[in-house]
Amino acid sequence: MILLLDVGNTRIKWATVDDAGTMTLGRSLQHAGRDVPSVAEDAWHSLPRPERVIVSNVAGPGFKGEFRAWAQGTWEIEPHFIVAQPKGWGVSNAYVEPDRLGADRWAALIAARRLDKGDVCIIDCGTALTIDAMSYSGEHLGGLIVPGLAMMRQSLIANTQGISDEGEGTIALLARCTRDAVTGGTLYATVAVIDRVVTDIVNELGRPITCVITGGDAERIMQLLAVKCRYEPDLVLQGLKIMAEGKV
Repeated sequence: MILLLDVGNTRIKWATVDDAGTMTLGRSLQHAGRDVPSVAEDAWHSLPRPERVIVSNVAGPGFKGEFRAWAQGTWEIEPHFIVAQPKGWGVSNAYVEPDRLGADRWAALIAARRLDKGDVCIIDCGTALTIDAMSYSGEHLGGLIVPGLAMMRQSLIANTQGISDEGEGTIALLARCTRDAVTGGTLYATVAVIDRVVTDIVNELGRPITCVITGGDAERIMQLLAVKCRYEPDLVLQGLKIMAEGKV
């Protein structure tokens, strides 16, 4: 059995892959504000010892060190933390310093390449909103990073007088209270960025592009988008599974 972990800034998605290559999803976990050993113990202590553990980690070196120590102590295994490569699995990395591309974005590119052999735009709606474009030849064309919904709202609350954390509001084109104005404003800002960037990519390429959307806020955002998107909630895990197969 192989254990796959997609570690974001706030949550962890995970899955197991059996000897037949079947991927089984586990429940999503919140790790922000918790110590890693307690999260790991709650989630994976009852699993049989995996042969391999493959991790996409954007939560920083703290998580990496703590989880590595837990995996070594519990399973006597060294987890493999993926790092973006210049080229692999049919994808060429556009970054000048390839290893600076986020591990989650690299895994998502690899998964999207397997899903669609045409031009693809990958939209990941997590703590940060990332948008990456890839050509039909597997050439990563580059991408953008924008604050995600929660981050935008937190920034308004922290830096603006008169706006407090009143929880989720109602989405309206023109709100009639501050809570709804923040909820609707940040959502529309996100939607506007995605629609405009995709339109500009299509104009730049001179041909249509397939949009693949993922991440915790994807379902609510895609309902308002003008562009059509294919929803793949576990795109990063799909990429990790492909990498686990070992066929670069």
